[in-house]
Amino acid sequence: MSLTGNASKNIADRLAWHTANRDQAGIAKDLAEGKDIPEVYGLGEAGLFDEFFYFLDHFGFTNLFIKLEPKSKERNSPVPFMRIIFIYMMRIVAGLHFFWHMDSVILRSQSLMRLVGFNGRDIKEGTCNRGRKKPVSDEKKSIQIRGPVSCDFIRDILASIVAPTLEKMFNSGISILAASNFFPKIIHALLDASEIESTEKCKGCGKVTKQKPPELKLRKKRIRKVLETVFGFKIWVVWDPNSRLPLAMRFTTIEVHDINLAQEVVQQAIDNLGDHAKITSLAIDRGFMDGIFLWWLNTKGITFFIPAKANMNVYHDALFLAGTGNHNTRDKIRTVGSGKNKIKVTDHWDVEGLEGLTSAEF
Repeated sequence: MSLTGNASKNIADRLAWHTANRDQAGIAKDLAEGKDIPEVYGLGEAGLFDEFFYFLDHFGFTNLFIKLEPKSKERNSPVPFMRIIFIYMMRIVAGLHFFWHMDSVILRSQSLMRLVGFNGRDIKEGTCNRGRKKPVSDEKKSIQIRGPVSCDFIRDILASIVAPTLEKMFNSGISILAASNFFPKIIHALLDASEIESTEKCKGCGKVTKQKPPELKLRKKRIRKVLETVFGFKIWVVWDPNSRLPLAMRFTTIEVHDINLAQEVVQQAIDNLGDHAKITSLAIDRGFMDGIFLWWLNTKGITFFIPAKANMNVYHDALFLAGTGNHNTRDKIRTVGSGKNKIKVTDHWDVEGLEGLTSAEF
């Protein structure tokens, strides 16, 4: 599938919630009964984005985006900042992996650019003369649509937004969603920290040296430890697996340990939800296994889940107490393969909840 076709499919899949339904029999019945029929029109990419932008404005997200506008430049751009935000959101919804993909898919689309706020001349000739080539002498040759702005211009504007401002906007947006009942009342959340690698030339990035798994297999136990230095950033996210919506976010350089901002991001999630929802449990990995943090979760009434390794004392303690807890089983049938090779298999889970484990090393 082409880049444009793939983007159109992503837009339809991600924005066509229950926006438009075609019910010809119902329309014919209403016409026969003399009822008023609302306007019916085809819903393409521009129509879907129009509904999406109305959704953002209705809940107050537009006011949050305005606060992101950087104030570092001495000379203001003739292009309003909100138009840049809308174009970038189109790129995210369309699933375009690189900025330069916007040139042919979004920036040269007259319907999408008119929706953002550009007129026909801006779309065809651009909003400035920078990068313009000399006019072609052959008048019969059609002039290619230039697009109102360049991909590099959008990239530079967005890159100038500072991280603390972005975090504040993000958390304010979560508070709006929580107040509008987008989250369940009881949330079993997840916490994870992910590394975002960059190059050494990336401004403001951190660096960390860590052990790299060797590419060669172990031969007679003679192997060297390979160390590598990685540049980049790290992001902490608390999110709800049911609604698949994030609850809080923190962002810093890559050398910061996972546990350093764990308590802050969970507390931020609690503040974002307010009285509209409550986090009752939190699933984390072993990188967050710190006694102070886990005790703090206990004081907040949050039950935590951590996978144990076979060489941990708590693992052997749990095996010793097997049969004394709350036991439950579950079977689920699923299909494997396709066509003639398609078969059904049954997955079996045997789970037991244990209390009184006292061998946790922390």
